[in-house]
Amino acid sequence: MSLASTSIKRPIFIACVTIAMVVVGWASFKSMSVDLFPDVSVPVVTVQTVYAGAGPSEVETLISRPIEEEVSTISGIKRLTSKSLEGVSQVIVEFRSDIDSKYAEQQVRDKVNIAKAKLPTEAEDSVIKKFDPSDTPILMLSLAGPGMNDAELFDIADQFVKPRLEQVNNVGAIDILGGRKREIHVLLDRNKLRNREISVSQVAGQIGASGENVPSGKVTQGEKELVFRGLGEFQSVPEISDTLVNLYGNEVSTRVADLGIVKDTLEDEKSRAFVNGDKALFLQVYRQSGSNTVKVAQDVLKQMERMAPELKKMNPKLDLKTVTNASVKIQDNVSEVYETIIIGIILTVITVFFFLGSPRTTLITALSLPISLISAFMVMKLAGFSINIITLLALTLAVGLLIDDAIVVIENIYRRMEKGEDAFTASEKGTEEIQMAVFAITLVVVSVFVPVGMMSGTIGQFLKSFGLSVAFAMAVSLFVALTIIPMMAAYFGGEGHGGHHGEKIKESIYDKTIGRVMKGFDRFQTWLEKMYEKLLRVTLRHPILTILATLVVFFASIYSVTKVPASFVPDDDSGEISITLEMEPGTSLDGMNKVGTQIDKIIHSNPQVDYTTMTIGSVFGEANKASYYVRLKKGKERGMTTEVFRDKLRDELKDFKFANPVIKKYDATGGMAGQPIMLNIISADPQDLEKYGLQIFEKLKKDPRLKDVDSNYRPGKPELQVHLKPGAGKRYGINTKTMGSELRAQVEGFTPAKFREKGREYDVRVRLQEDQRDLKATFAQVYIPNINRKLVRLQDVANGDLKSGPASIERQDRGRYIQITAGLAPGVGLSTVVNDINKMLGPGGEVQLPSSIRYSFAGEAENMQDLVTSTVLALGFAVLFIYLILASLYESFITPITIMIALPLALSGAFLGLFIMKETISIFAILGLFMLIGVAGKNGILLVDYALQMINEKGMSRNEALIEAGKTRLRPILMTSFALIAGTLPIAIGLSEASKARTGMGVAIIGGMISSTLLTLIVLPSVFIYIDRLKHWIRKIGSRFISKRKVDEQILAK
Repeated sequence: MSLASTSIKRPIFIACVTIAMVVVGWASFKSMSVDLFPDVSVPVVTVQTVYAGAGPSEVETLISRPIEEEVSTISGIKRLTSKSLEGVSQVIVEFRSDIDSKYAEQQVRDKVNIAKAKLPTEAEDSVIKKFDPSDTPILMLSLAGPGMNDAELFDIADQFVKPRLEQVNNVGAIDILGGRKREIHVLLDRNKLRNREISVSQVAGQIGASGENVPSGKVTQGEKELVFRGLGEFQSVPEISDTLVNLYGNEVSTRVADLGIVKDTLEDEKSRAFVNGDKALFLQVYRQSGSNTVKVAQDVLKQMERMAPELKKMNPKLDLKTVTNASVKIQDNVSEVYETIIIGIILTVITVFFFLGSPRTTLITALSLPISLISAFMVMKLAGFSINIITLLALTLAVGLLIDDAIVVIENIYRRMEKGEDAFTASEKGTEEIQMAVFAITLVVVSVFVPVGMMSGTIGQFLKSFGLSVAFAMAVSLFVALTIIPMMAAYFGGEGHGGHHGEKIKESIYDKTIGRVMKGFDRFQTWLEKMYEKLLRVTLRHPILTILATLVVFFASIYSVTKVPASFVPDDDSGEISITLEMEPGTSLDGMNKVGTQIDKIIHSNPQVDYTTMTIGSVFGEANKASYYVRLKKGKERGMTTEVFRDKLRDELKDFKFANPVIKKYDATGGMAGQPIMLNIISADPQDLEKYGLQIFEKLKKDPRLKDVDSNYRPGKPELQVHLKPGAGKRYGINTKTMGSELRAQVEGFTPAKFREKGREYDVRVRLQEDQRDLKATFAQVYIPNINRKLVRLQDVANGDLKSGPASIERQDRGRYIQITAGLAPGVGLSTVVNDINKMLGPGGEVQLPSSIRYSFAGEAENMQDLVTSTVLALGFAVLFIYLILASLYESFITPITIMIALPLALSGAFLGLFIMKETISIFAILGLFMLIGVAGKNGILLVDYALQMINEKGMSRNEALIEAGKTRLRPILMTSFALIAGTLPIAIGLSEASKARTGMGVAIIGGMISSTLLTLIVLPSVFIYIDRLKHWIRKIGSRFISKRKVDEQILAK
């Protein structure tokens, strides 16, 4: 008993199953988390180690390299990079995509623990963290308090705002940027230290020993335990001043107050934050992994509303507000896709109504859409997917596909009703007759999207939810088409299916309005069928000319696609821009602030700008850097695209070349985006690296297609390099480590103890007074301790040379590298530029690289290369699976070739559509191509399947069978094709700013469907003739071989 027969005979059972699917699907939909993109697990681990006061060269030698040496022994590493800055080392370990991220993190942690023994004791413990692409701030808040000092503002943010926001469900970390924390400074006088023969490091050591709580053990007293603790933690600032310094044998004890002053002040300023030019501090709010971004952001905003009255009580001028909100972008994009789905459904249903001509029939067909879409969420929830742009786009594209199966079934049912069969018989027999073709269509589509869902690497994880969401929805659609549609057609479609099916329409309002339109459309269909039959007869008489003309169109499309620019993700009109500045190393925070403020005013002078944020410096103390977030007004208000405004801003900032402004798009995930072109030049030879790195940089800078060409190579930062004189170390009892440690204590200072007040903890920093910390100016007055703790004048044992040292040292795979970055001019394709760079650096190129130099792409350029590789592989598997499925269904290796001719015909239209509409080949357009591969064979299956039935069952000649198949299948082919086009039309139009980046997907599908439909109806019958001849020729050869073998066997038998 077939599914159709069961569904017709047991309608209550099918209805109950359907209701259950819809209810569970709806519940799954409501409980799924909402995000911008799918969660992607990337096996990348970062190791950050702070070594305060050390220069980049020391950080590289003492921190980065030892960690690299240990970590590099782990198997499965794809790329190992490090960045050594002043006082900070960052090592990034990127593993192959097949390595489990948790395993990778544990392996790195184990190796760093081994490397710890090689690191300086003064270095802080390494912070090891697994990289999470979703670990970006969902909210950035600003806290301003005009008239308040930095310490007061920071304390309110750190002790009130931050803890209150952390109470919100699923809020993860909260980082504070731009503020300064209270700090207790012990500022020592060099002359007083010298008079008492005491060094800064000795004072710091004694303060640390005196201001520490020490557990002293425990004893058991009967049934109780008594714990002993030595308490020494400082409770007041005067207590620090009264701390005694051990003089190692001297008779007179000395207090800290005798050597300098203790000052209740702020930590050194590393960065400043501004909103619209007003000073503030920022709070970055992160969500817990896997939580709902939109829900968490909404809860945080509600908490802020509840906090507002309390903040006003603290200070009426306090203002806590939202600067950026990632959930708004998510909601805008998701809402836009919801809107696209709804419009797509409406347009699809209207299209079907025009072809079927009956409200009742259309309603039965249209019911397959909500049932399939809602039920698909049930399986998506089980698969662990979230509601995001990718999964919703999959369902948007599936709208046209989901109704296809229902259209094919319902059209066949009513075609049999027209011949006089009753509703029950027509529903059962009509479904059984077409179920092979319907099953084949669905299986072919699923076979295309399963390889997409199984792509390897980060891109594979990104597209997994797309491919499998379409596959899930199609599987549900097949069930609906073979059960619910025939059941409803049998019970509700027997009468009044009207329209072009011949029933007389009663004189009514419908007849006078829509009825007239439908009758006109019926006449058009009749005329179209006659014209198509005439055209088909002509093409069948001249099959060679038909095929040659098609080949011309195909090769023209191949040529046109070479002119279409390509990029990983197209530039969207988001209205968000990021700008970075970098002045020469050694620029002070005040100097950077002055230039940054000037540029901020220029940005604000544009009426298109809504607001800006500016950060001067960084948490790593890079005072010569600044960054901006620029939010533009809504598209209609600003009157220009984001890309055009970026070009306008570049022109306005041309006088600030000394600050190296780089203007780029703001990352969709909420962070500062990298440039599209990121080229790493790598070498173990520093001289070769500098020579060829700068040569390549100058070449790219002259390319008019590139904007904001920049590199991480910078002139050296001025530094005083102190070296022991030959023999001085042995003669005076001084070694480099002791000298370096004391100089670090004098300038940077040590934080040996904590000061606690009202439950809050602050660092106690010990160093020289500010006017004595310039070692270059006071070199002759500097003293350091020897091994006997006697002070020795630095000038007697060492030389101080003013030289330039690197501002940062970056390494990849244990060799130093220079990274060159660049943006693209409007209309320039990423893949074109990458190919040209490869030619320039390849054999016979403009730049001949020695064996000591190698290069690689990173960021978007690397993703584009991976996307091309993965796409070609997935497309290859998809085509193979389609062929194998069709071959197994038709029990022929030859017949599928005819059907698969539709694949290149569809791609022709897609390529021409992208070229004509000036779109970009991006990840979204490629998804559209996959959709085309899945549906292009659909029309061919309908046509070939019916032609074979006519030849095998009715004994028709080949040409007559093709003509009959064309006439019979013309309507369902046009219906399914135009239904898909109608469902995709909202994507191609781009209904909002958020959807502009995805228009290429819609254009590719619509262009491909138009060419596939027209050329399949005209060209495929001509191809069928030759394929059928080939099949008969192979059979003839086979039969001759078999006959000859039988004759030989008979001769041998005699």
